[in-house]
Amino acid sequence: MDGVIVAWAIDGELPDRHDPLRCANRSSPNAESLFRDAVRTRRQDPERFPITTHVALTIVAGTPEPERDGYDAFDPVTEVLADAGILADERLVFSQRYLVDPGSTGYSVTLAPDDEEPPSV
Repeated sequence: MDGVIVAWAIDGELPDRHDPLRCANRSSPNAESLFRDAVRTRRQDPERFPITTHVALTIVAGTPEPERDGYDAFDPVTEVLADAGILADERLVFSQRYLVDPGSTGYSVTLAPDDEEPPSV
């Protein structure tokens, strides 16, 4: 994939939060596999991480995006990636998309450079 910073394919369900009002982390439901793979990626190339620029996050799963209580599927994924040291801050995810691949088991997460100009502060 052209422009991909990093991608993971994970067997299992998307990470979730223990509590809808608190961030996800390595001990959150279904987070262990993504966290473990993200830490492995960071350790293999420590000069590239944490990412400090805006990125686009894509999730591909075999099922439609799950309905969550006050947050979407991207929030726990982004929070786990920050806990693993891949992202310096959750707010660096500037764009996101969720795609359904009915033949997929598990899910994949891809981070790529974001081509859009971030809003000025």
